[in-house]
Parts: sequence; structure tokens; C-alpha cells
Amino acid sequence: MPIPRTGGDDSLPYDMGNAGDLLKHGVLAEYVRWQCELGVPLRFLDPFGGEPSGPAAPEVARRVRALPAGALRVAQAGIERGRYHGSGLVVRHTAEAAGTTVRILSGDASTARCERLRASGLGMLEEAFPARATEEEHEPEAGYDGYRMLDRIADGAEAGDLVLIDPFFDDFVGSRAVDVVPSVARITERAVALLFVLNPNPDDADGERFDALLRRHLRGAWRVACPPVRDTGVRGEATYCAEIVLAGCFRVAAKAGRDAGVLWRRLADFTWQLAATLRLPAERLAPRIVGY
Repeated sequence: MPIPRTGGDDSLPYDMGNAGDLLKHGVLAEYVRWQCELGVPLRFLDPFGGEPSGPAAPEVARRVRALPAGALRVAQAGIERGRYHGSGLVVRHTAEAAGTTVRILSGDASTARCERLRASGLGMLEEAFPARATEEEHEPEAGYDGYRMLDRIADGAEAGDLVLIDPFFDDFVGSRAVDVVPSVARITERAVALLFVLNPNPDDADGERFDALLRRHLRGAWRVACPPVRDTGVRGEATYCAEIVLAGCFRVAAKAGRDAGVLWRRLADFTWQLAATLRLPAERLAPRIVGY
């Protein structure tokens, strides 16, 4: 049964800070720190916002505390108070630690979750990306839809934007990816995209089609996968391979007159540290390049 994080149900069927979250937020924090250091203005767009923060399960807290004093450890300072921060707050805390500010715009299908995102100081995507005239003419469905917002972002993204695509559906690879991956490619014509995916089985037919989609549309992007982590008591990490795909960062480096090698090395260091924290072989989380 799909895990709908962005539906009307306000409950979370997983623990914030599970292995996939740590991978996603670690890469996110390292990227944000890097762009801030380059002096390139940053705007963060999160159409599948989720919870701004939540209670940290004991094993989640242990893992975060075990990480060295890198970007994610700094961004998750609330762990000492038993709180795990979601993506928007990870970005804000990382930027603050780098001595800069960032505009953060988020959204979610849950009205209650949107209120909590707003209460945490985050802006709302719908204010910056209102419905287009064509959508109004065709009377779109009522309520917020992250995929519809993703289309608006693909049309209106700007240089310096970082877009997180994190729908958290376990049927994404088999059903949504064929439409979303081309949209991600459109976003990366002007901005940077970080795609987070739950991949039930990278080796089955759906997994192979997903690989082909990435090779066709996002060749050269950076990709990291975390295998299922079982028997930990942390919900949401035992069944799926959690993957991130980071695309478009070379344009940011070029704008700053730098290369992206520093970021690659930092991501490699972080994934090595995360593997040790999860008690996995380091090579299982090593970054690789799509299509090579």
C-alpha cells in the first residue's frame, strides 16, 4: 500500500530521521553550505514540505549524535532537545551557520501541516507560484497538489534556486517517475534539483525503467542510494532503497567561477560517515554519476 506523505491524512507512517531522511538531509545540508560559501544567492523550494520538525526516536537521536560536526550535525542541533528537523529547517539552520539567510518556500497537501510550516517561519509556495491562467480555465482540482506545483516551478525556477522533490510515495518509481523525471530535467535547465526516491527494488523491471529515465534525462547527475536498514525499530527504513539524485550543481559552480569538486568530496565524506553510523559497508553509500 502506498505511503502517502502529502495526502490529507495528517499522520506520519514513518519516523522522522530514518536512514532515508538522514541521507536526504545530509546531502541537502552539504549542498546548502557549499552554495552559501560560494556566495551565490539561494532560494529553497519544497513542494512536498511535510512536517517542519518532530520527536526523534532514540535510535535516530543516537545516529545524529554519532555524526561528526559536519553540516547535518550543525543543522540538527535540536536533537539535543529530542527534536528532528525537516528539510526547510535544515536549510535555514545550515544557511545561518554559514552566515547568510535564505528564502524558504514550502507547501503540503495537509492544511494542518501547512500551518505548522508557516508557524515555523517558512514561506508558502503558492504565494510565489500562483495558479496559471491555463489551470484556472481548466478548473483544476481544489486543494494543494505538489505535482501541479512542480510543473509551475519548472516554468518559473530561477538561477540559484534549489528544488527538493520529495513526494515519499512507495509507488513513485513504478508510476510517477515517468512524468516527474522529465520535469526535474526542465528545472535543471535553470536551477538545481534534489530528487528523493523510495525504490522498492532497484533490480526489478520498475527499477530498471527508473535507471533508464535517469540516464535519458539526468545524465551526469550525482546519485547516492541507501539500502534497506532492518531490525532497528525505526519506522520507514526496512523495506525500501532510499535514493537521492542531485542535478544542476555544475551551473552554480560555473557562476561562481569554481568547480564542484569540493562538494563531491564533502558528499563522499558524509556518505562514508553515514554508512558507519548505520553500520553498513561504506561502499553501499558511495556516490556515483548517472550514466557513467
